[in-house]
Amino acid sequence: MGIAIIVLLILGGVAAWVCKNDKTARLIALAVTAVDAVLAVVMTMNVASNGEQVMRFGSGFIEQSIRIGKIECFMACIFGIIGFLIVWASMSMISHDVEERLIPFYYFLVLALLGTLNAVVFFESMIGIFVSIELSSFAAAGIVIVKNQTENVHAGLKYLSLSILGSSLVLMGMVLLYVATGSLMISGIGEVVQSGGFMGSNSSYVVWAMSLITGGVAFKAALFPCHIWLPDAHGTAPSPSSATLSALVLKAYIVFYMKMMFRGVGFEVIASSGIRTLLNVVMVVGVVAMICGSLLAIMQTDIKRMIAYSSVAQMGYIFMGIGIGTEFGLFAALFHILAHAVTKSGLFLVAGSIIEQTHNRDLTKMGGLGKLMPITMALFTIGGLSMIGIPLFVGFNSKWNFATGIVDSANYWLLIPLSISALLNALYYLPVVIRAFFGQEAKEMKEPFASKERPVKDLLPIILLAVGVIIFGVAAGPVSDFLHSGIELLTSIGH
Repeated sequence: MGIAIIVLLILGGVAAWVCKNDKTARLIALAVTAVDAVLAVVMTMNVASNGEQVMRFGSGFIEQSIRIGKIECFMACIFGIIGFLIVWASMSMISHDVEERLIPFYYFLVLALLGTLNAVVFFESMIGIFVSIELSSFAAAGIVIVKNQTENVHAGLKYLSLSILGSSLVLMGMVLLYVATGSLMISGIGEVVQSGGFMGSNSSYVVWAMSLITGGVAFKAALFPCHIWLPDAHGTAPSPSSATLSALVLKAYIVFYMKMMFRGVGFEVIASSGIRTLLNVVMVVGVVAMICGSLLAIMQTDIKRMIAYSSVAQMGYIFMGIGIGTEFGLFAALFHILAHAVTKSGLFLVAGSIIEQTHNRDLTKMGGLGKLMPITMALFTIGGLSMIGIPLFVGFNSKWNFATGIVDSANYWLLIPLSISALLNALYYLPVVIRAFFGQEAKEMKEPFASKERPVKDLLPIILLAVGVIIFGVAAGPVSDFLHSGIELLTSIGH
């Protein structure tokens, strides 16, 4: 079924482009992403009942393998369901940013991007993964550039250049692993690396390979200080593109990195080799990203750039969890992928709604907006409270998971930056909410005043994302159990 999802999305994208009609392209994109979401859920139920799925095709050097376990299904559901909601929201938003003649091409890029992101996660062979990474990079840059303004072209080319640099580092790491192990499959690499005595004479190959892959993924997933493309790309892109980039694109590369590290190298080898030092560096850089990303967000006056820098901080959380190097740390990182995806997609779509209706991006000029756009600002408030880590929202569960992982690993010092980061999040989200609902401008506004709220039917996909923020905040047990059992498959080298 994994192949079916990839083919569906790519062929759907081609159909949307070929039709050359913006209304038809929208309907095709909406229908294809809806089917994708359903297939992802069905595939997840099948894997939960019958175990992981493995499919091989080709032979020799070009042999390919797709391996779909619970974590791959988890990501497919995120790509499918959140991708569908973003595309749904774009139905009423995209004309604000993209010329009518380019809308079919835009949806081709979006669907092709979703297809290649799934491929990055599904493929077990490094050739398939690398090709998917490259194709996704071009599609991701395309959904920034398609706005067809000078700042977008510059931002998109900057993103593409640094993304290609990241891909080059990943490729060099893959080549080193192939030279050392003779395998192009992640599981095959794991079988060799985790066999007795291998690391004794080959540890330098593996350490250098994983260091190169770490550097490459840092650029592609915007880990500070390799984040320099992200604020411009997210800040200038069409808002549905910003939501897609932040919620979905960054996460595929992170899951690939998790598979390389914990399936290809394995917990036992990590604990007894130089890879532990590498993960310590990843952990510390993640902490620095948490703090610096939030400090940079505080300094912003543009709402989309503020949310973009917030994503830099949130990537820091995920890499900190990976760097902890334990199953609890890995679980916290995976859960935060969900928390960030559902929350940040909603925030970027809210920001797009505000900009579209008010023609204003300046945070200092959003006083009283809670009266003019009460539903929209309520949705922003839910997202902001989740990012801060307030109970009843998914962000609280995520921070709780990180705290649990920190205590379990005995890295108690990490509790300090975790707490500081939550405080910093409050310092840039809460002022926006307070100014919108309770600031001087709000107090001075007298009825009747002209509402700038978008129709509820246009806000419905964002409302559903906000509902998800709350549902995963109060009833995260099933997802947590699924992830815990999925980690066993993620780190397993056997088929």
